[in-house]
Amino acid sequence: MLDRALNFLEVQLNGAISIPGQPASVVLTSIVNDRGEVIIQSGQLALMLVNVEEEKILKTQPPKERRNGDSIQFANPEIKLNLLIMLAANPGADNYEAALGRLSQAIMFFQGTSLFDKVNFPAFPPGIEKLTIELFSLSLEQQNQLWGSLGTKYLPSVVYKIRMLVMDQDNFRNESPVIKAIDNRLHKIN
Repeated sequence: MLDRALNFLEVQLNGAISIPGQPASVVLTSIVNDRGEVIIQSGQLALMLVNVEEEKILKTQPPKERRNGDSIQFANPEIKLNLLIMLAANPGADNYEAALGRLSQAIMFFQGTSLFDKVNFPAFPPGIEKLTIELFSLSLEQQNQLWGSLGTKYLPSVVYKIRMLVMDQDNFRNESPVIKAIDNRLHKIN
């Protein structure tokens, strides 16, 4: 499901900012290889998953129930995820202004279109209800830590939080009989 959501955003961004007849402007990829070398081509934007976090505020606590005649089946509650993605521009040796322009186009796209759902986007991935995009500001210290963990030098970039990807397997199990009556008589044990 993560891949479907991010592939969808990659297609939408490319449709909005790519120049017809030229290579894709946005590529769903890691920014660096295992040696810390930037692998996105000059002038491209990399769309990269930076973090996955559980949405704690709207967390469903009780298990789901499904009644089946005289028994009940239980399943774990759905998990709601927020994704942190980074769009990073590779300016290359002498293309810094063009890289900033491309990054600005992506920012403007998400400013104008921050809600993605089945109603407004017919090609919306099945199994996903909606995606809400919001700018996620990192402090200089957080940026330094993020780029340090990536193992490369800073590139012009922006981070977005994608709310809320709901994952649910509906794996009902642990069948139990339904309680039909409660006996209120007391019995002495000793």
